[in-house]
Amino acid sequence: MLVSFDIAFDDAAIAAATAAAVEANSELLICLAVTLPVANANAAARRTMGDPVVREQMREIMITTHAAGARAQQLVYNSPRPLSATIGVARSREIGLLVFGPDRQRYGRLRFRLHARRLRRNVTCLFWPFE
Repeated sequence: MLVSFDIAFDDAAIAAATAAAVEANSELLICLAVTLPVANANAAARRTMGDPVVREQMREIMITTHAAGARAQQLVYNSPRPLSATIGVARSREIGLLVFGPDRQRYGRLRFRLHARRLRRNVTCLFWPFE
């Protein structure tokens, strides 16, 4: 499972997730968690499919993964708590490896560390944070 929170994926994380899927002969689940605003009732009613640039990058990752010989699937989900939703997806899909791969320059160093720590503590699978 390769996951980002509506920010472009890092190239090293993409390579690691693709290589792991090919070596394990399993499907790569490319996830995009989009934060659902809850402060404004009107904004909460409008769900979004995420940043179009990131969606295009997800399509390119799928093509690269297929070319490498593994299956890939996209999943975009909206949640007011994207970290909790990601943990739930990893548990419900019985994921073996979670690659946390947002672009660190755009995501922020402190936020990345905080989110990576929370994911590492709560997921029941292997975790690769790209640190």
